Amino acid sequence: RHARRARGTPPPPPSTMADVAEVTQAFSDQGFAFDDTDDVAAQCFAMCRSFGASAFDLALSWDAYYTENANRMKTATPTGAHMEAFRVHYEKHVLKTSKSNAMKTPTAYVYGKRSLAESLESGALDSATANAAVDASLAAVTPGRGGDTPGAQTKHARTAFARANGGGGVTDTAGVTLPSANAHEALEQMKPAKGTTAFAKRLTPGMAKTELNPHLPAPVAGSGARTGKNAHAVEVTVQHSAHGELNETRRFMRDRVADKVDMIETRLVSFQKQVEANHPGLRCGAAVYAASQDDVTVVGRVVCDSEGKLNEHSVMLEGSIATSNGMRVRLELRELPNFSLFPGQIVCVQGQNPSGHCLVAKRLICGAPPAMAVSDLKAPAHGALTIAVASGPFTCMGDLAYEPLDALFAALAKHKPDSLILLGPFVDCENKIVAGTGDNAGAAEPLEVSFEEVFAVGVRDRLEAFLSNADVDGYYPSVVLVPSVRDATAAAAFPQPPLLD
Repeated sequence: RHARRARGTPPPPPSTMADVAEVTQAFSDQGFAFDDTDDVAAQCFAMCRSFGASAFDLALSWDAYYTENANRMKTATPTGAHMEAFRVHYEKHVLKTSKSNAMKTPTAYVYGKRSLAESLESGALDSATANAAVDASLAAVTPGRGGDTPGAQTKHARTAFARANGGGGVTDTAGVTLPSANAHEALEQMKPAKGTTAFAKRLTPGMAKTELNPHLPAPVAGSGARTGKNAHAVEVTVQHSAHGELNETRRFMRDRVADKVDMIETRLVSFQKQVEANHPGLRCGAAVYAASQDDVTVVGRVVCDSEGKLNEHSVMLEGSIATSNGMRVRLELRELPNFSLFPGQIVCVQGQNPSGHCLVAKRLICGAPPAMAVSDLKAPAHGALTIAVASGPFTCMGDLAYEPLDALFAALAKHKPDSLILLGPFVDCENKIVAGTGDNAGAAEPLEVSFEEVFAVGVRDRLEAFLSNADVDGYYPSVVLVPSVRDATAAAAFPQPPLLD
């Protein structure tokens, strides 16, 4: 391998113009002297002119080219026989560099304040008023979906807007008058006429589509654990992870690759222990790649063999680092009568792997649920526990009337479940009014209130009214709200922190 002397001198500044002497000197500084019998320097100079490159950049590219092809090259000296292949190599380097620069985040433009001359020309009496006008122009439209997300969220932006527009509205704690709209009246004006929505025109309201365990007796309204004035309260607790409770100040999407690997490994090991505890005598510690004519039992993670969607022919099983060094094998599912899998799912598979490359599944364990909770016969809450679970969005895609939520609360008041779990989205980002998009008939009506006010009027007020009426009737349900990644009022990350108060 060619020995090159140390490069201790700093590189010269890049230049779009170079001559033959500069090219020769740049290659010599990198330890590559041109052959005097070949006109290589002139060819390299022509490449500098073609690509607008500096002599130093071209010399560094030759260094990289020689390092990659040292085993096939007889000498490190640039010769005419190398120039054609080197030109192709450098052209790929230039194309890759241009793509990388195009993907970089553009430099942020800082909006400055008006100078005194500009303030006087605009007719402003002082620079403070002129600066407030600049701040208001920037705060009038907050960046977001389509550039017209209503309502600036920062206190500074709201203050600047109020100073520039001369007041009108409510006054905040700092004494600044802010423009505002009555959220309840604004949403009432946007509500469609009664009976005109798709929800009101549905043909079979309240009909049960699917029923599990139909042989069991149906629950009777008021037969749960939280009915009656002296009924014991059902307590809902959340089991937090070892990292503590999520909150709005937690940074999201900042996990290192090593943290993700540790998390996956922890899930695999934990699932293996749970399966072995639920199925005595079953050992799940085999490697996914171990060839065996006998049945083996392994625990792994379901992955797809490509970037497309998962199907029965693209399923692979990734073993743990402890048992399989993280290796993957194809999972054959033809002998299973039925199955339901998704990418990332942790499963236990029992089957044969005769070749070591394909595991033919005969049994699939997709879960290891804990033991059923058993209540004491003497406990006040002993008996049937009824839970109602509803998933959003709780309004039609073209309005914010929340008719489905009103129908849900009416049904809950009739059946009286002990607990109620509401899953978001509550203020759906894909709602036409929230997103600011329209249909073929025209643009959606603009939203003049903030997303937080939509949640307060559309969801919170309805929930409080439902609980207030239930309290009068002696009915005390517990309620759990779970946000969605499509909620406009929640962080678009999973797992999500609790909703703000």
